[in-house]
Amino acid sequence: MLRYFVKRSGGETYDRVMTPPHPSGWVRANTVSQEELDQLVDWYGFDANILRDVLDKSELPRVEMLGDDMYVFLRHASRGRRGKVHTTPLLLAKKGEIFASITASEIDESKLISTKQIVQVNGSAGLLLGTMAGVLTVYEDLLQHAERYIDDTAHRLRSHEVTNQDFITFVSVEDNLNEYRRNLDGMLVVAMRLQEILPKNGEHEALGDVVLYIRQMLVAIESYRQNITNIRNAYSAIANHSLNRRMKALTILTLFVALPNVFYGMYGMNVALPFQTAPWAFWAVVGASFVAMIIVLLFGRKKDIL
Repeated sequence: MLRYFVKRSGGETYDRVMTPPHPSGWVRANTVSQEELDQLVDWYGFDANILRDVLDKSELPRVEMLGDDMYVFLRHASRGRRGKVHTTPLLLAKKGEIFASITASEIDESKLISTKQIVQVNGSAGLLLGTMAGVLTVYEDLLQHAERYIDDTAHRLRSHEVTNQDFITFVSVEDNLNEYRRNLDGMLVVAMRLQEILPKNGEHEALGDVVLYIRQMLVAIESYRQNITNIRNAYSAIANHSLNRRMKALTILTLFVALPNVFYGMYGMNVALPFQTAPWAFWAVVGASFVAMIIVLLFGRKKDIL
């Protein structure tokens, strides 16, 4: 679907219009079809081959320059129902003062322009950089969600409330972090390439902020991945320690059960035994069993075995 927006003065916001804007404006192409791409080519002279690449779901971030025309491919991220993050190609096309944001998937257009004012430039170049910053804020929001989950799991680990499901979810979180890193690495290359292309003015300075923003998120991703590894290692150490204590307790119980059976077994044999006719023989066997258990316990404590 094609929608058109224009700004009538520098201090105003972009207002929607019903007809394609000329010579300046913003074209939003959400869930675009091949027919609509052909319309953009006819109306504004965009390159048809480059626009067609946005229909490829595996398209990676890159920059294409045709004269003064600029085509920037990014990957927009969105969170699925089960926590899995999905990314889709987003093409930012700039031709003169016409700017178009084009995607073949459904995305939240309200997040296309950053609310954090990472960049503050006007015109089609400002729209391109602002939209790029808006895409990055979506990644930041997703990273903050992952951070909250990791911190919550680490907190619950202190009270032994972590479940197997948490570690299953960690697999999904790690997959998402890997996806973020792949896309942000590509967008970092795009931003650095734009620094080489654009003149050293306000746009160039804004790109410096974008590059720094991406690098900060990449550092955060590495930190979150390390936190996940630390939580796994801590849980494994706790689980091994608990298992060792249980095995130690079972070993002690087995030993205490086995020692009396040595004496009971001997006096249960159908052979002549010392004191077998004495009235105190039973209590002597029981007492000897307890003495043997106490001796073994004291010996184990001294050798730090039990």
